[in-house]
Amino acid sequence: MRLPLVLLMLMSTISCAEVNAVNANPDLDRPIYHYMPPKNWMNDPKPFFHKGEYHIFHQYNPHDAVWGPMHWGHAVSTDLVRWKRLPIALAPTPDSPDKDGCWTGCVVEKDGLFHILYTGVDPQTQCLATSRDLITWEKHKGNPVIAAPPEGFGDCWRDPCAWKEGGDWYAIIGSEKRDVGGAALLYRSKDLIHWDYMHPLFIGDKSRDGAMFECPDFFPLGGKHVLITSCGRTFWNIGRYVDHKFVCEKSGLTDGGQFYAAKTLIDDEKRRILWGWLQEPRSPEEMRAAGWSGALSLPRVLSLRADGTLGMAPPPELKALRGKHYPSRSVAAGEAVSLIDDIRGGALEITARIKVDGFGRAGLVLRATPDLSEGLYLWVDAKEKLLSAAGGRLPDPSVRREQIAFDPSDGAEIELRIYLDHSVLEVFADGRACLTARHYTKRADADRVGLFAVGGSAKCIIEAWEMKGIW
Repeated sequence: MRLPLVLLMLMSTISCAEVNAVNANPDLDRPIYHYMPPKNWMNDPKPFFHKGEYHIFHQYNPHDAVWGPMHWGHAVSTDLVRWKRLPIALAPTPDSPDKDGCWTGCVVEKDGLFHILYTGVDPQTQCLATSRDLITWEKHKGNPVIAAPPEGFGDCWRDPCAWKEGGDWYAIIGSEKRDVGGAALLYRSKDLIHWDYMHPLFIGDKSRDGAMFECPDFFPLGGKHVLITSCGRTFWNIGRYVDHKFVCEKSGLTDGGQFYAAKTLIDDEKRRILWGWLQEPRSPEEMRAAGWSGALSLPRVLSLRADGTLGMAPPPELKALRGKHYPSRSVAAGEAVSLIDDIRGGALEITARIKVDGFGRAGLVLRATPDLSEGLYLWVDAKEKLLSAAGGRLPDPSVRREQIAFDPSDGAEIELRIYLDHSVLEVFADGRACLTARHYTKRADADRVGLFAVGGSAKCIIEAWEMKGIW
């Protein structure tokens, strides 16, 4: 259904005003090629694909740069790169099950209509809204459609994820089994309105993937099924789906850093694409002073690797953002940082191929000042078998860091695909590990790039591009 011309013109006017505001913003930490609202708080993405368009719904507080009464923000893209902001899809309704917030859920299509299943809070209930055009939504008059959790589970009961299977609809709701671990509770429906509880699809291990499951996502991939869950960090579980139960065979971290509440869609190329919420490790006072908080990760194309683990790679569409090119060259570093003369900037894509020869640590420093008094360090540790990132001076083992298990294999060349967007760092390591970090600065000259090594020397073949904004 086409939007009315007046509405399109209004949206266009709003978008231009927002673009001008962002472009005029001297904030050195605000990302320019990761999606985010023009101001205030955002979290949890909820992606949906329809007729060539990628829709991202997300949690949004339009009133403040800190968490608050949750709305559903909405944006759309035709190329995974440039996004258009659309009107808020859902807002709390006084004296209703979602009066205190419209929390995370999912979007599905049924009989030519679109439906949002989402969580209302205080108490947590599961609600339904319907649309003909993905823009204007009407809440079901009989909300909630699922009023209360089954017996035997804890306080967490939220974030429905639904899919069609045969002639029925199924949904999992994230929950918890006290003293055991997170639980994905399985429901069945004929019409998305009347739901019957079946049983837990899967119960996790508290010591492995946390005490509860938030923002669960469940889908087939490469002949297996994948269950994504979040508790503190976001985890993947890969296994078999048999008799409406999930049997986990392998599990791991989706990302070792400031990345949470990941959800996926499948597009018309049959690609399973994942987004996460990039958190802000800043105080409420700092977020309010900045006027914004949170961003979307870049899209990640998922695959099932030969070893049965989850593979992640940036889509080729991101190449459209490349600007000035810094051609491939070889650089070396000893026991100190070696700055690269010409590569600099706050928004870069970098491909770095580093040969790991059993030394201690080697990697790159980004957003470094010329005197190296500050910077964001990214490194591979061949001994500890970790991919790590930390801000400050050249980090020692006591520095707080983001990290994920990563075995570089002695003597192997590893490829790091690095996306630096001011305060955001996203790294893809050999397509088998991802790490997200945040780093903030007040210095306009914190734009240098260098190579460093600790406990040996390092060689790196590096290529880079300046990245353009998405607005």
